[in-house]
Amino acid sequence: MEAFTRFTARLNEIAHIADHFHLLDENTRDTFSDWRQKVTAFQKENSSVYRAFHGYEYLPIQAFKDTSITCFPASEAELVFNSSGTSGQQRSKHFVRYSELYQRSICAGFERVFGHGPFIFLAYLPAYESASSLVHMAHVLIREFGTGGSAIFLEDDSILTQSIEESNRTGISLVLLGAAFGLVDLAEKGVWQLPPSATIIETGGMKTHRREMSRPDLHASISSGFGIKVSQIRSEYGMCELLSQCYTNSHGLFETPPWMEARILDPDDFKTPLPLGEQGLLAVFDLANVYSQSAILTQDLAVQHVNGFEVLGRQSDAEIRGCNLLLEA
Repeated sequence: MEAFTRFTARLNEIAHIADHFHLLDENTRDTFSDWRQKVTAFQKENSSVYRAFHGYEYLPIQAFKDTSITCFPASEAELVFNSSGTSGQQRSKHFVRYSELYQRSICAGFERVFGHGPFIFLAYLPAYESASSLVHMAHVLIREFGTGGSAIFLEDDSILTQSIEESNRTGISLVLLGAAFGLVDLAEKGVWQLPPSATIIETGGMKTHRREMSRPDLHASISSGFGIKVSQIRSEYGMCELLSQCYTNSHGLFETPPWMEARILDPDDFKTPLPLGEQGLLAVFDLANVYSQSAILTQDLAVQHVNGFEVLGRQSDAEIRGCNLLLEA
């Protein structure tokens, strides 16, 4: 009976965290640390994969390709997201226990950066599947922050033309979200002049079948193509394995929301954090992932600065194999 009481108390604690993580702010770091410990203990106890990965805090993200990473029966997931990838490539799967939890993270993270709107919210997302977390995020943002004319559009460029006219007429700010390569392609398809209050959010993907671009070059191209200042362009960092997103600040660096933490780890020793200014592997802890896996070692190289972190790109194949060997061990 006592063991059952303790078990019930732990579940209630975790449910409380799942319901309230999005209310944390910069003044609640002690609460974040306390909840982080509780979530880590819960996941070690209830995730067989994480429990087997003893001695390391962060689980390599490749594990999402190999098995179901959950603290609940995967069949009970309300959402299942697949990572993007080329045909035949093994993809990650993220089993999301509660869709409402993901919605709280999306909305709270967006509102703290961009405000509560309303916006004319457009998402240019060609070639994405319905199981994409990015498409789901766009639907949520349109529903919660969008006004008339907000939409996900694929081939019909007239939607953008009409939205520009509506924004200029009403004064409602236009937000255009899209993958980096898609936005560059869209910019090249016409002559666009977005309203002065417009914001573009690019979601990464600087490498295409035709070219590879640095983020400064990408933003310069988008700025020119849509007739806006570079300062009106924000970047988003997210993935199907994470339920929270990071956005760039005025310094062009990514910031985590208060319920998320980023660290840069030594690629040769995944237990050792690196000091400011040194390049390493990006590791994140996301309280929104409470029912799956919060501590994740990504495949992205990054540098921590005083005002945020900079993402440099993916690891080399050799470095990725190093993570795979760690998983096999």
